[in-house]
Amino acid sequence: MLGFLLCASTWGALPQDTVPQEGTLQEVEVIARNIEANTIRLKTLNFGGVGQVGGSIEGLVRSLAGVAGSDELSSQYSVRGGNFDENLLIINGFEVYRPQLARSGQQEGLSAINPDFVQFLAFSAGGFDASKGDKLSSVLDVQYRSRNTYELPGQQIRAGLFSGRVFASTLLDKKGKNGPVYQSLAVGVRYRSNAPFIRGGDVQGDLRSDAQDVQFLFESASLRWFHEVLGIAQTSTFALRPSSRTTEFGTVTEVLRLNVYMNGIERYQYQNAFLGARSRYSLTENQQLFLESSVAQALEQEDMDVESAYLLGEVNNNLGSDAFGEISYLRGSGGHQRYARNQLWVREWQSKAGYVYKGDGQRVEAALSYRHQDGLDIVHEWVNLDSAGYSLPHQPTAVLLQGGDTLLTTKESLRLFQVTDSRGQLVNGKVHAHVLWQGAIPEVGFKPGWNAGLRYVRDSRSGEQRLSPRLSLYWSLPSRHGVELSAGSYAQTASVRELRDWSTSRFLGQARMQHAWHAIAAVEKQFTSKGRPFFWRGEAYIKYLDRAFPFEQDGMRVRYLGEGPGVARVVGVDNRVHSEWLPGTESWASLSLFRAQERFGEVWTDRGSDYRYSFSLRVEDALPDNLNDKVYMQINVTGGFPFGAPLSADKDFRSPPYRRMDLGFQHDFGPKASLGLEVFNLLEIRNTASYFWIMDISTARQYAVPNYLTNRLLNLIFQYKL
Repeated sequence: MLGFLLCASTWGALPQDTVPQEGTLQEVEVIARNIEANTIRLKTLNFGGVGQVGGSIEGLVRSLAGVAGSDELSSQYSVRGGNFDENLLIINGFEVYRPQLARSGQQEGLSAINPDFVQFLAFSAGGFDASKGDKLSSVLDVQYRSRNTYELPGQQIRAGLFSGRVFASTLLDKKGKNGPVYQSLAVGVRYRSNAPFIRGGDVQGDLRSDAQDVQFLFESASLRWFHEVLGIAQTSTFALRPSSRTTEFGTVTEVLRLNVYMNGIERYQYQNAFLGARSRYSLTENQQLFLESSVAQALEQEDMDVESAYLLGEVNNNLGSDAFGEISYLRGSGGHQRYARNQLWVREWQSKAGYVYKGDGQRVEAALSYRHQDGLDIVHEWVNLDSAGYSLPHQPTAVLLQGGDTLLTTKESLRLFQVTDSRGQLVNGKVHAHVLWQGAIPEVGFKPGWNAGLRYVRDSRSGEQRLSPRLSLYWSLPSRHGVELSAGSYAQTASVRELRDWSTSRFLGQARMQHAWHAIAAVEKQFTSKGRPFFWRGEAYIKYLDRAFPFEQDGMRVRYLGEGPGVARVVGVDNRVHSEWLPGTESWASLSLFRAQERFGEVWTDRGSDYRYSFSLRVEDALPDNLNDKVYMQINVTGGFPFGAPLSADKDFRSPPYRRMDLGFQHDFGPKASLGLEVFNLLEIRNTASYFWIMDISTARQYAVPNYLTNRLLNLIFQYKL
């Protein structure tokens, strides 16, 4: 914790320079801007989440080009054919931990981002610069502020039917020995329950679903010093005593119905805490030194013991029959028992020191950091199937004829259908270093702006070292056109979840890092149509993983099936159009087409995240000549995901497309109070999150029964700014 102590020691240090009490800002003509490699910045008055199912920032991110999401209650998303573990979340420069054991969005709880703190966010779907962390797919960089601004009020209360938020900030400015010191503190508390979404589903039973968190941000700035401290504490509990389930699936001509009667309990608990501190010191007007440290800890537990008996039959779909809608033919019956006692404990701390130079249209940054990780992963999980009195896989009684006698050898043990029993411990020290050199983009001309960098990582667990060069060039051309070319190397050090091999129940403590190459070509244009500004950007990209892990997606759960070795490739195009229909907001439409494949043998196959296409439309508007009545609409259409039998490398099937439309209406009673109405899943389309597999021993057939997502739901929101 040396880095954290150094941070604390600089907290009270005050420079001997005199800070002027007031000054006059001179007029500045902007002739260039810095390049942010393949990054989009969002401005919106709706960071608070009206019309968003989870009230989360990630709901907005899932509507951007290159992003696909298939569970509206989750904060996870897939970017350009990657899985959920390949996305980096940064808040105020600190990398933030995300839950790893959640099987579905309804269990996950709150997002790590509190929308009330957010000033702006930047998102990169690939090709990001060397200052960001080591992930294969994307970076979501969120900037918090604690000081009051127009977008960030001093105090705010938001209350809904199943969620609530309280936010408060205050100024603590004071006069120091050498001039004024500008200080501020912000605190946010949130509560949310997913119970209304879950109760509208197929499973009936006693349910408890709640999540809470508290976050704070302290900032202090003087002439040369800037200090900030960020703290996050979250807890989430999901407990269900299921009693029954009825699910219909199949085709128009062949409708199947699954009736399940259950007994038992499943409980999921997630707890995590984070604390980060940073200090920056301005050596001169153009040079800064910074020092930061952070510590995070998470505990996730899964307890499950549920017995069930099921009946699977064909539904009579003859409209003229008296038995229409009833089961006309019983295909099979059986029993199912799932047991789990899983636990994941993670603790990590990081210290980082760096230097920044800005001047003459250039920016240079260099930093060195060390991160230590401790993790304990315990998995004890099994599934027992029983059909017509036979446990699957079936172990028959042996009959022997010997000397005129008949000998019967009965079953001596119960053979379980699936067993996972592993225990692994991760102790890892990672050294990171990067150098970044940015050149400003000229306003117009054929001279490019650039973003060049080199990143180094050393992983003590695997003993690997890797240098990752990254380069982006941007040309600002006449007629408000722009062209950007990017390429880079991206390594991802393994987390605890990636080291768990579900196919063999082993912990791969020596597995090597995954690695990918990105190449991106982009064209963009700014134009005006019907008096409104528009911005269009199109990107063509290829992402090649020369070292990839095989995996399957079970809802929000990613299950790795070993370390390969294997390769993967993603090729696609992204298009997005942005416009400002309402002052201070953005509306956009995104379309992505891609193909994600992998090869762990002789043949290329679809990756578990090969959605093929994604379309999103996000509109923020108001009634004509009445900005007090606003409307928020979001439409998402995503291709189905490939899937197969559990823990099977073959993905021979594909789920139906994900289609959803959410609406939000907000009326402002003035500058302080507003009332909102949210209509989730307006078209009431039953989207598929994952599949529940059952077997009929009489025909040796397996059936994939869909687990559906949320139905239509209404919510009222009252917001008040003090």
